[in-house]
Amino acid sequence: MEKLKNILKNYAGFDTLRLILCRKAILVEGPSDELIVQKAYIRKKNGELPIEDEVDVISVGTSFLRFLEIAEKIKKPVAVVTDNDGNYESKVQKKYKLYGNCSTIQICSDSNNTLNTLEPQIVEANKKQLDTLRKILGIVKKDYPDTQSISDYMQKHKTDCALKVFDTDEDIKFPQYILDAIGWEYEQE
Repeated sequence: MEKLKNILKNYAGFDTLRLILCRKAILVEGPSDELIVQKAYIRKKNGELPIEDEVDVISVGTSFLRFLEIAEKIKKPVAVVTDNDGNYESKVQKKYKLYGNCSTIQICSDSNNTLNTLEPQIVEANKKQLDTLRKILGIVKKDYPDTQSISDYMQKHKTDCALKVFDTDEDIKFPQYILDAIGWEYEQE
């Protein structure tokens, strides 16, 4: 308990409180990820925001491990949505190995190293409907003819693209690892 108190002293703040008070947390890296996870949740749960289910989507930057340390101590169900940064083995498997047997923590990432971050993941999930994705993003086929050019555009305009996805009523698909995080529920033993 003393160790937990020291952790909380070092990471005291609103996000730590959010983790403690929610029923379940979904941890993401940044604002773009947060918007996409929120939109995927709304779609999967027929219009409900995560917070309506006492699920908090928290952008933690690079502090995933600190939040997981707290979550493990208080047995808080937490799903992590993380990029593989082009090296799934090192950036996901090794990094989160300590939490592999923790029943209250679920690490969600794609193992395909060529889909290293959120934007190529979204493009891949929507590769059969690129015209819809272009429409959402406000780009045209002649300037962005293929998946790579759309992915590059999205990576250069991360937050703007995430906002457009969040605001759309168009039918967009979400990467499976994000859907896994939303659908995962901790089953108490």
